[in-house]
Amino acid sequence: MLQTIDYLDEILERQHRAAAEMAPEFYASELLEALGYYPGEAYGAIERAMRACAALHIPVELNFRRTYCCNEGGMEEDWLLSGLAGYFLVVNCDPRHPAVARAQLLLLNKRYSF
Repeated sequence: MLQTIDYLDEILERQHRAAAEMAPEFYASELLEALGYYPGEAYGAIERAMRACAALHIPVELNFRRTYCCNEGGMEEDWLLSGLAGYFLVVNCDPRHPAVARAQLLLLNKRYSF
């Protein structure tokens, strides 16, 4: 009987960890601005990042949440991103932008030491 409860605790812990990893951390517009993009310029990168999530059977709707922001008197579409979604967005941006190339290198160096 105790073994069953321990197993359920492990499942709940995994679910809480997964939910925390998918919690929105930042706006796509802020991340893209930091990478040197102008508003609306990197829509293709957002689409590719979403397709990467879908290809891995990771819930897109939990990692990319559509939102709208008021900007200069109008409403603009934006996305709340989880950490994973932000990662996918950075790796799907154009590395010809120097800030994107630096961010991609930083992500790589966090995982591997060269």
